[in-house]
Amino acid sequence: MGIRLIQKLKNRNKSDKEKIYSASFIFQVKKEDAEFKQFNELINKAARANSGYLGKEKWENPEENKKAVTYYWDSLESLKTFSNHSAHQMAKQQYRQWYHGYEVIISEVLTVKSDGGI
Repeated sequence: MGIRLIQKLKNRNKSDKEKIYSASFIFQVKKEDAEFKQFNELINKAARANSGYLGKEKWENPEENKKAVTYYWDSLESLKTFSNHSAHQMAKQQYRQWYHGYEVIISEVLTVKSDGGI
């Protein structure tokens, strides 16, 4: 997560009225072909075009062949809009060709702390 995202989250987190939500998508890779990459870019564009999108982080666990993408949102409505986007829905219908399995964790971010070093 970049400094700008941390700062944005910290500033928003100062007010109980301004909640932050995260959606963590964790998956075990089967294959990442051209179609996967195309859908991935369409989904990223849909997220960035959403006015409630605050940023994202990506993680990999090569030992277990897992990846994770965590998206940050300013409201559950923004997250739902993203989830219902046509590219996201089409990719969900075809997930078995790219993933062995997946899970999604939706959370409310309670606090963000950082020394600013990352």
